[in-house]
Amino acid sequence: MKLKMNAARKHRWTVPEDTLTLVRELARLMPDRQIARLLNRAGKPTGRGNGWTQARVCSFRSHHDIAVHRAREWAARGEITLEAAAQIMDVSVMTALRMTRLGIIKGRQVCYGAPWAFEAADIAAYRMQNAPRRPLTADHAQQRFDFQ
Repeated sequence: MKLKMNAARKHRWTVPEDTLTLVRELARLMPDRQIARLLNRAGKPTGRGNGWTQARVCSFRSHHDIAVHRAREWAARGEITLEAAAQIMDVSVMTALRMTRLGIIKGRQVCYGAPWAFEAADIAAYRMQNAPRRPLTADHAQQRFDFQ
């Protein structure tokens, strides 16, 4: 007869280690409500097999000593979002995403559906390296028309 033994200090209602790592990374990027949505879309159940809610994510973070998301934490780490990177490079969001997938610029996504994070210094360096070197038209007096 074979029985599955619990590890020391563990009970049967545990969350897989990959979910713990994922919540640790996501807590740096987004608030609890968005983490719950992402975990539910990814099909990651709680320890008891339930879906995630904001309260369950908050409780999980507290139990595992994971810091709460702070709104200005991205800027403190020198990271920017995909939308901000696209705006700095003066391209569309989809073009910036294509550039990331092709390896032209470096970005980081914790899991599918999580927000992209870019180093602001890398994007600024790319912008300086690939700045337009010629005027848009031959006539220097002609002004550029920006659509809004």
